[in-house]
Amino acid sequence: MVYMAAGGNTAQEMKDVLKHPTDKKEVARKYKEFLTNLEGREKVAILDLANRIYVTNGFTIVPDFNQVVKDSFKAEAEAISISDPDKAALIINKWVNDRTRSRIKTIVTDQDISPDLVMILLNAIYFKGQWQYEFDPKRTKQADFRTADKKTVPVQMMSLSGAFKAGYIHDLDAKVIELPYRNSSLSMVIFLPEKDDGLPELEKKIAGFSRRLPKVNVNLKLPKFKIELTSELGNILQTMGIRDAFSPSADFKGLVGKNGVRISKVRHKAFIEVNEEGAEAAAITAVIMVLKCSWCVPPFPLDFNADHPFAYVIRDKDTIYFQGHFVKPEK
Repeated sequence: MVYMAAGGNTAQEMKDVLKHPTDKKEVARKYKEFLTNLEGREKVAILDLANRIYVTNGFTIVPDFNQVVKDSFKAEAEAISISDPDKAALIINKWVNDRTRSRIKTIVTDQDISPDLVMILLNAIYFKGQWQYEFDPKRTKQADFRTADKKTVPVQMMSLSGAFKAGYIHDLDAKVIELPYRNSSLSMVIFLPEKDDGLPELEKKIAGFSRRLPKVNVNLKLPKFKIELTSELGNILQTMGIRDAFSPSADFKGLVGKNGVRISKVRHKAFIEVNEEGAEAAAITAVIMVLKCSWCVPPFPLDFNADHPFAYVIRDKDTIYFQGHFVKPEK
């Protein structure tokens, strides 16, 4: 949504880093097509994406920008008063809480509602799905999880035997398994490096992984886990090359018709929980804008024992919705 309002070098940096097409109409068309195809697709699994813009009273969104985010991103713009920062933060956080089914309760504080605030753009995603083949809780036992620094931490290890799309991928030096969700096109794909400390190297290679996996018998062991993350992405995005958008030279005339707006903060929160029944995940990203100043098939059951750091994605055949890794359980 921010790219839609960017111009000049600001837009060029965002395009280069985020790999967007130069034609913004193409970006809008693809996003509209994506959201339209998503509606009503899942039968049992819940997959919900939502966008919202809060605009400070006194500022007016450029009509063309308002129209494109409404049509293509299904983002409603709502005026908000910043005279009472606590109340403004409460309104924004209520939307976040509602859209993530209370998994993420807050994204801003009253400190973010500064006198120079122009608008906050929000993107929320929520997912909940049941495994097609559920783990039996009676088979969940305590086991040791080996970390990359050769320590062991106890985890609740789930167990399941059955036929899954899985295999050892030579060029990744890792085992890969796809765990489908019930009555859904979505699945969780887990990448388990052969070496306990092999995850960093593996994660460099798995972007865009789409290899067809054979269906084989698998003895699967997977830890129950819950991960919560809060991250300020401003420095990360600037290191990646999006710098102009955060500077006094930022070009966001397409946002509110004035060339006096820059990005102040980009904050991301995420949550995922995996257990015997399935997985639940949520994430929220806020952009706060202010004024300037090859596999093999074993002939026997594949042992897939996720007892050391591994990576995972929740995806369908076209899109990755969540991506992360499990590296060190909390004691």
